Amino acid sequence: MSAKTHINSLGFSAYLATQFAGAFNDNLFKLLLICFASNFLGESSAAAKSYVPLAGALFILPFLLCSAYAGYLADRFSKKPVMVASKLAEVVVMLAGLLFFRLKAVNALLFVLFCMGAQSSFFSPAKYGFLPEVLPASELPRANGLNQLFTFMAIILGSWAGGALSAWSGASPHLAAYFCVLIAIVGSLSSLGISATPQGNPLARCKLDPFTPHLNTFLEMRQNRLLLLSLLANSYFWFVGALFQLSIVFFAKDSLRGDDHLVGYLQAAVALGIGFGSVIAGFLSRRKIEYGLILPGGLLMSLCALLLGLYGGTRLNAYIFSAGLGFCGGFFQLPLITTIQKHSPKKSLGRYLAAANALDCIAMITASLVQWLLLNSLQLRAEGIFIFIAVSSILVMLLLLKAVPALLQRSKKMLTGQLLGH
Repeated sequence: MSAKTHINSLGFSAYLATQFAGAFNDNLFKLLLICFASNFLGESSAAAKSYVPLAGALFILPFLLCSAYAGYLADRFSKKPVMVASKLAEVVVMLAGLLFFRLKAVNALLFVLFCMGAQSSFFSPAKYGFLPEVLPASELPRANGLNQLFTFMAIILGSWAGGALSAWSGASPHLAAYFCVLIAIVGSLSSLGISATPQGNPLARCKLDPFTPHLNTFLEMRQNRLLLLSLLANSYFWFVGALFQLSIVFFAKDSLRGDDHLVGYLQAAVALGIGFGSVIAGFLSRRKIEYGLILPGGLLMSLCALLLGLYGGTRLNAYIFSAGLGFCGGFFQLPLITTIQKHSPKKSLGRYLAAANALDCIAMITASLVQWLLLNSLQLRAEGIFIFIAVSSILVMLLLLKAVPALLQRSKKMLTGQLLGH
């Protein structure tokens, strides 16, 4: 067992840098592809309205197909080498992306996006399992807050860079793709400095069937109701995030009459909100898991989505409500992911985190399907999708409150304690 480190160590800083580079590149490449495809196929064309949800689904589908294998690797082997190997794979995938951007092979780029998702799916269980292995339990809320801040700051810059580079490169999208290769190389180098992790569990077993391990894990989770509810609520967070991200392209271009720059800026606003919301939630948690943040975070998230749908017609309001949606989402999600890390069995942490990734994947694929239905079957505009997010969030909060009535009392106690300075 390796010695515990702390959040001020160089090894943890290298981890944050690696996570930053990976999240930056994911969003840079995905937004480059979406902007290129929407321009290439026609911004409001039927082809673009089908391509964008398909791209969102293909990026996250590997989290469902590969998570069981990724969880096995994270349990069987030391987590640092798994992270390093996945970062090296990212370099290869981005070189393929560069080639197909140069050829303007819009359909082949969907396969590259799928491979990018596969690389991220193998990185994820090792990434989240790294924190409880190398940090004291008392530092987990703050570490998760920092992790979320760096992740969503990367999303901010990656989204901004995707829009800016798409506009800059114009008819030569491969020029922007060179930056994706460079960032992948930087992330691979920073992964070498991550703190050493304990040896893996030699008793871990891998099954060829990618779904049975998840099913067995979910059945085990039924014995821990808190863990299962946290898992389900965390997946809803990713459903909302995916639905917002896929819809913001149409909101920026159709409703606000903007361009690729505005798409990036709005993506950045919500990501900035999540990052800072997570950090402040970590501070308010006071070295413990603060479940009192879940209910107010979810309800305020719903309010911001409603305001965005009803009054987001100006760019200033769109920025404010998008950032508010993200900020409240950070409050909602931080105690959930910390619960999953802390309450999962240590020897099977990778498998449990992989199951969480698979469920998040299903939630995000569902978001792509819901977006397609709302856009094409119900003919809703992006504003209608934001109102849908608001209504569904209220329903989820009511279901959580029914399942765990103590959440309301915990929220009151937390708010009263903060007001009194306790």
